[in-house]
Formats: sequence, C-alpha cells, structure tokens
Amino acid sequence: MKSTAYKISPEELLQEIKAWDENSWKSFIESNVVPIHILADSISKQFVGDASADVAGVVAKESKRVLDVAGEVLGDISMSYTPPEDPIECLRLFVEYCANTFLGVGDAGKYTLFAWTLRKITREYLSSIYPSLKDHEKRAKIFGILGIDEKEPLFIPQVRSKLVEDLTILGYPDYPSLFKVEEWGDTIRVRTLPSERKTFGGSLCRLVDTLTAVLKRPGMLSGIELSSDPVSEYRNSIPSKPESGQIYSGSWVNIPWSEFYTKYDGGKLNAGHVWVIEGFSVKCVDYLSSPSQYSDSYVKQETNLLSFLRSIMPSIITGSTEMLLNDGWNILITIERTV
Repeated sequence: MKSTAYKISPEELLQEIKAWDENSWKSFIESNVVPIHILADSISKQFVGDASADVAGVVAKESKRVLDVAGEVLGDISMSYTPPEDPIECLRLFVEYCANTFLGVGDAGKYTLFAWTLRKITREYLSSIYPSLKDHEKRAKIFGILGIDEKEPLFIPQVRSKLVEDLTILGYPDYPSLFKVEEWGDTIRVRTLPSERKTFGGSLCRLVDTLTAVLKRPGMLSGIELSSDPVSEYRNSIPSKPESGQIYSGSWVNIPWSEFYTKYDGGKLNAGHVWVIEGFSVKCVDYLSSPSQYSDSYVKQETNLLSFLRSIMPSIITGSTEMLLNDGWNILITIERTV
C-alpha cells in the first residue's frame, strides 16, 4: 500500500485518472471493485456467524450496487475474477483489495478519492479546486458518468442574491444528504431520507464508507496484517473540522467512520445543537421546537451562509466532516467522522 493520491492537487488527480473517460473508470471497476465484490460474497458465505462475514456482507451489497450502476453507465462489466479456494487467502486478498481501493491509496485510490471530493461541493469551491471543469463539455461528461445533476442540486440558498449560484451545493442524491425530523427539543432526532435515484459516484462513496469497517479487521479479519492503517493515515492528512470561532464546537455529531454506513437509507441519529438557516443567516441553537421556533437565548453562535460554507467546505470534500440538511433546507446538522 502506498498512499499518494491525496498529496497531489485535485486538478492533477482529475487529469491522472482521466475522469471524463468511461474506459478509464471501467478499467478501475474491473480491476478493483469486481474482485472486492466476489471476495466479499465468498467470505460472507464461508464465515457465517463471524464478524468478518457481517462486514463482508455489507461490502458485497454496496459493491454490487456499484457494479449494477456501472453497467448502466459504462456498459458491460467483466466479472472474470476467480477467488482462491483457500478461505484464509480469500480473507487476505479481501483486506488487500479494500486497502488498495481506499481513498488516496495507489492508483485505485485516486478514482475513489476523486468521486469522494464531489459528494457535496459548492459551485464556488468546485471552480476553485477543479478549474478545468469550467469547461462545460468536460464537466458535463464527468458529471454524466458520476451522476451529478446540475439542474437538481442538493441545496440552493433561499435568497435573492448573486451569491446563490456560488453557494449552491452539487453532489450525489443517493449519498446521505437529507433528513426528516422525528422528534424536536433540546436534542432532535432525525431520520436520513433515501433517494430513489442511484448514481455511480454516490454508490462508490457508499462503498468507501464500508471499506473503513473492513479495515478495522473485525473477527477473522483480525489475523490479516497490514503494513499501515490507510484510514487513520488519510484522516490525519486532511483538513480537520473548522475552529470553534468559525463553527460552534458543540454542534458536531461524532460518528465513527466504520459505522457511518449504518446511517444510510433511513438510519437515525440525534443532534444536540443544530443550525437554523434563515436567508443568509445561520444560527446554532440548542433547543428547537419547530424549524422556525426558538428563543434568542438558545442561540450559541450566529454567522452567515457564505462564511459557514467557505469554512466547512475543505473538510467536507475530503471527508473529515459531513453535513445533512432537512427536506426543507432550513435546518442543518454538522457531523465529524472519527477513526
């Protein structure tokens, strides 16, 4: 394993993998995701009752999703990989493929990293880190492959301003982004909302999250040694959450990265301090009885949408943090991934 991709610039990353080339993505899928799927499926059946089988089952499910969407987007995918007969060798290869496909690890990690950076990104930040995507034709080709629809953003500020275009957030609708509030109060309980649409980019990002569970090596996987810890190495190399002066420190919901995938498709979480969006104003409150009912005495911090998104975007695109919005786009939860 050699972690190198996150040490180069985003623009170099885009150019190296030829993100606009369907054949480049297809080669990555056949060389990496196909073996991961076949090995995961085999392990989930060979080690029933062991924690390794449980994790492998999740990876088998998410990798199958990637392969299904890739088949629709890229054409027929070759499934020619043959797993070894020795079950222990299957475990070893499974961990190895998962590690080498994780964000920033070798050539395969460049593909997952590129797709990962586009989970949720403002138009302003997209233009800043990927200047070549100002070219409409190239951007349309890449977005068409990954499944980003510019006509259906993840978030549009509800104000009239020239800044609306810059602060509009693009990304994958099938990666956790929206929630519905189920309980109000000093702690709100929310349920993430699934998307009917499946995208190639969103499916890859979901797979990345499950790889972190494999790389913790539960059950029988604990006997497989790695030369390094790719998840910790990556997490330690990227921007951390913004300082408390920018985003209130008490607003972060901490979720271990290896458990993040459990929040998919209807997963629930509790948040003690949430952000209320009112036009360009963003307020962190510690008691909320409805989207618009709170007392000024409960406001812990107030900022504006421009400052908020600019401060959080570096950690969002690299993944140390995440944010979820309610289906009305006026309540926001900030999440920190822990290792």
